Amino acid sequence: MSEELDTLLEEIKQTEAHLAELRKEYREKRTMGLREAIAARNEADAAIRDELKALGYRYTGFPTGLTWRNIA
Repeated sequence: MSEELDTLLEEIKQTEAHLAELRKEYREKRTMGLREAIAARNEADAAIRDELKALGYRYTGFPTGLTWRNIA
């Protein structure tokens, strides 16, 4: 009986670990487009900073204090 319970416990642990991996993969795939958009925005911001610097302006970025919230 004890061996049977230990076997079931081990299967549960393996299944939970597999489920955690699947959740991580799902989250990464779901947010892939967002991460790519953020990277593109960061590249555009860097280009803007470089252009403004070349024109003699100081670039301070976007106003601070803005926060993003997940409203979904």
